[in-house]
Amino acid sequence: RIRVMGEAAGHKYDSDGPFIVHRDDRKMEWGSDGENNYSGWMTVEPTVTASTVTVHLSFNPKPELAAAFKEQTGSRDKTIRSGLTAALQSIKNLIEGDGDKVLTPADTTNGKPNS
Repeated sequence: RIRVMGEAAGHKYDSDGPFIVHRDDRKMEWGSDGENNYSGWMTVEPTVTASTVTVHLSFNPKPELAAAFKEQTGSRDKTIRSGLTAALQSIKNLIEGDGDKVLTPADTTNGKPNS
């Protein structure tokens, strides 16, 4: 099982659910049991010089959270995609030593980082 706690876009979250690793298939699966409705899986396919990572996410936020997402960028889906893109770029930056966390609209107010 996995428990995820934090805050995003001014909303606190605390959720838990299954976390399954299929080592032989290089696959992980996760999800939530409670009020938050999300799940996903990730596979890693190695090649000679690199690896390809495929991530599938299913996310259906509660109506009040979906409304907050829509306020940030004008679209719930655009806000979710923006957050995922920033998270992946942040991971890449840290792994490659080329930078730090990429900020999203949820991380800023009037273009300035939230404290």
